[in-house]
Amino acid sequence: MSSQLSIQGVSRIFSSPKGLSTQALTPVDFEVRENDFVTILGPSGCGKSTLLRIVAGLDQPTTGQVLLDGQTVQGPGADRGMVFQSYTLFPWLTVTQNIRFGLRERGMPEREQKERADFFIAKVGLRGFEQHFPKQLSGGMQQRTAIARALANDPKILLLDEPFGALDNQTRVLMQELLLGIWESAQKTVLFVTHDIDEAIFMANRVAVFSARPGRIKTELPVNFPHPRHYTIKTSPEFMALKAQLTEEIRAEAMATDAH
Repeated sequence: MSSQLSIQGVSRIFSSPKGLSTQALTPVDFEVRENDFVTILGPSGCGKSTLLRIVAGLDQPTTGQVLLDGQTVQGPGADRGMVFQSYTLFPWLTVTQNIRFGLRERGMPEREQKERADFFIAKVGLRGFEQHFPKQLSGGMQQRTAIARALANDPKILLLDEPFGALDNQTRVLMQELLLGIWESAQKTVLFVTHDIDEAIFMANRVAVFSARPGRIKTELPVNFPHPRHYTIKTSPEFMALKAQLTEEIRAEAMATDAH
């Protein structure tokens, strides 16, 4: 299943009831190849999440268009799986029921639903928690459930908006390894928004750096570390050099934001 994402001249201007307008994105042109893992890195409020929401079909661009496999994105669809920073599980459904929700909506046969849910429950390390409700789970477990739910639908592309931003540092690192391991075995196309530089480098094949608002992609850096990646790579000289370069890029943009 090919999944070529093409973002063409996408901009976004928000208008307030008082007639004031805010430009969140200047026209962005960007390509994501099949099975690519791209992280979008940038200062807070630079339009990263706005771009992701447009790709997800949750928001419409002011200009430009988004194409997935040559088809214009008009609204949300099962071909894009979205995971947010906040845990967006249905509180009245168990882990299994949450993961099976999209499959049930699509009319997948009961036995197939169960097989898929069981497979991804094992994949994200939630065996034994199938019948738990979200309120009985830690934040990390809730995000594991959200990722399993997105993957169970077999989307062409996985969109993640700071999915580990609310987690403690240790859980965050474990979740990065978990998601990267799933990507290495499943070879999904992934677009991942973060403001954590270590996370952006560790996860990605390519890091796109956003400018201060109004956002645009100002730099793209390839990340050529081999797979499978081990967390110890974060202390390597090559990793540190890339981190130093990206820190300067982000710092310049953060200062530009403060100057506005």
